[in-house]
Amino acid sequence: MTDVAKKIVMMMSEQGVAGLPRNYELFYEAVTGTNQDLTKELSRLGSGASQEDLDKLGRRYFAHHHGQGVFEEAQDRIASQVKDILTLLRDEQTSLQQYGKVLGDTSVKIGKPNGGSDALLDQIVKLLSEATHSTIDHGKKVVVSMNEKSAEIKKINSELERYKKLANTDPLTKLANRRAFDSHIAEVHGDKKAAMYSSLIFADIDHFKRINDTYGHIVGDKILSYVAGILSRTSGDDAFVARIGGEEFAIAHADTTEKAACDVAEQVRVAVEEKKFINNKSGVDYGPVTVSLGVCMGSEADDATDLFRKTDQALYASKNSGRNRVTRFSEIPPGNGKAFKDWLLYRKQ
Repeated sequence: MTDVAKKIVMMMSEQGVAGLPRNYELFYEAVTGTNQDLTKELSRLGSGASQEDLDKLGRRYFAHHHGQGVFEEAQDRIASQVKDILTLLRDEQTSLQQYGKVLGDTSVKIGKPNGGSDALLDQIVKLLSEATHSTIDHGKKVVVSMNEKSAEIKKINSELERYKKLANTDPLTKLANRRAFDSHIAEVHGDKKAAMYSSLIFADIDHFKRINDTYGHIVGDKILSYVAGILSRTSGDDAFVARIGGEEFAIAHADTTEKAACDVAEQVRVAVEEKKFINNKSGVDYGPVTVSLGVCMGSEADDATDLFRKTDQALYASKNSGRNRVTRFSEIPPGNGKAFKDWLLYRKQ
C-alpha cells in the first residue's frame, strides 16, 4: 500500500497536479485500475491537465465530492435556457403584433370608398401574402429554437438525475451509500403502517481489519466489492442494499416477515462463507471471509433511529457470540447487558 501511495504522489508531481484530496482519489483509481473508464480518460488528459479538467472528471465519477458545484452549474444552465425561451416568446409576440397591425391596416384600406379597385386589391393580396409567409417562417424558426431549448433542458435534467444517483452511490461497491440509506429508512418510517412490516438487516465482514493489515487495502477493497455483489444478488429484487460504513452493509425490505428477513440473512451468510477469495495469478487464498448479521423488524422499533440502534444490537450479539451467524433482535433477552448497554462496542474492534 505504501508503494501505491508513493506511485500516486510521484505521478501527480510529474504531471504538475495539485495535492488535493479529490485529485489523489482520481489518481488512486488510475493506479489501482479500479475504474478502467476513469483510467483511460485521465491518461488522455496527459501532463497538461488543468484543475478544471480534473474537476470535470471528478464531477463525472465522484459526484459525492462535487455535489454543490454540479447543481449550481446546472441551475445556471437551466436559467440561461429559460431566459432564451422567454426571449423567443417575446420575439414571437412582437412578430404577431406586427402581423396584426398589417391585417388592421389592410382592413381599413379595404373599407375606404376606392378599397375595391383591382389595383389596390392586388397590392393588398401581395402585402398580406408577404406578411403571412414572413410570420409563418418566423414561427417555424421559433418552434425549432424552442425544441432545441427544451431538449437542452431535458438533457440537463437527465444529467442532474445521473449526478443525483452518483451522489447516492458508494463509488467502490456501486451500492447505495449512507446518505441514500438514511433517506430510504426515514421515508419508510414516515409511514407507520409500512414501517410495521419492514425489516432491517446489518451485515459486517468479520475480522476485516486483519484482512487489510495482512493483504493490503487493495485486496480489502476487492473483497468489499465481492461481498457487496453477493449481498446484491442474494437479497432479492425488492431489497434496498447499501454500504453504510467501512465493512458494514444494510439490507432493507418492505412488506415482509421476520422469518423471511432471517432467511435472506442466512442466505447471505452462507453465500459469503462459501465464496472462495483466491488470487487467480498468485494462488493466494485470502479467506476464510465470513459475515455476521443482525435482524430487526420495524414493528419492534419506535422510529428509524430506534430501528438502526436495535439492528446494531442484534449485529453486536452475533459478533459477541462468535461471528459468522445471524441474530434476531427479538431473540436478545430484555436487559441483557452488553447487547443493550454497549451496542456500539463492536465498531471499535
